[in-house]
Amino acid sequence: MSTQDDVIRLIAEVLEQSPDEISPGDHFIEDLGASSFDIVTLVMRIEQHYALGETPDDALQKIATVGDVVGLVHSVRQVGGEASEASSSQVVDIAIASDHAGIELKAGLVAWFRRRGFTYVDLGPAQGASVDYPEFASLVATRVVSGDAERGVLICGTGIGMSIAANKVRGVRAALVSEPVSAELARQHNDANVLCLGARVIGDMMAERCVERFMTTRFEAGDDGRHRRRVQRIQALES
Repeated sequence: MSTQDDVIRLIAEVLEQSPDEISPGDHFIEDLGASSFDIVTLVMRIEQHYALGETPDDALQKIATVGDVVGLVHSVRQVGGEASEASSSQVVDIAIASDHAGIELKAGLVAWFRRRGFTYVDLGPAQGASVDYPEFASLVATRVVSGDAERGVLICGTGIGMSIAANKVRGVRAALVSEPVSAELARQHNDANVLCLGARVIGDMMAERCVERFMTTRFEAGDDGRHRRRVQRIQALES
């Protein structure tokens, strides 16, 4: 279970609501009907569950949405105040890799992961020499489908090659996006588990916004289960 899903489960327990009806963008007071006391109770529950210690007052005052609580957990759980690359045996939030064209954007996103408290594994390459992108697409895809990483991020010049290669791996649903709305809908409607970005067609800030939406949006089955049914039909094509 990802940190986000675990936090939502705890929120649902405190507010006595269904986890399926809670999303990262929900405002506690306006959307979930929570009181200030509910929020304080929730934070205490989070502190106890994750053994975080007491939340500073300034951080507590900034909590307004479900995503704020997820961000709080990520930031407070950082070792020594800054997240580091995880060991190969640890389940991480993100597995990331690129080809030579995506080296600089990958480095920028890794720094952003650290600032945001996401655990990650950087699967290369480390240098800018020419490489074959299918090799690195396979590395990330394998980590995701094995459960060693919650989600994957792949970068090449346009993102097209990485998305084609990653989608050849059974169990991967890789989405090529260039703006955050598509990143959000890829998670919400398609249960995408790998995000592909084009370093030559997207800037650093837009890439960060895409990754944030991708990491903080939950899959929604749909009122009649239509999104789940369609994902199941995608999975059936793999057999």
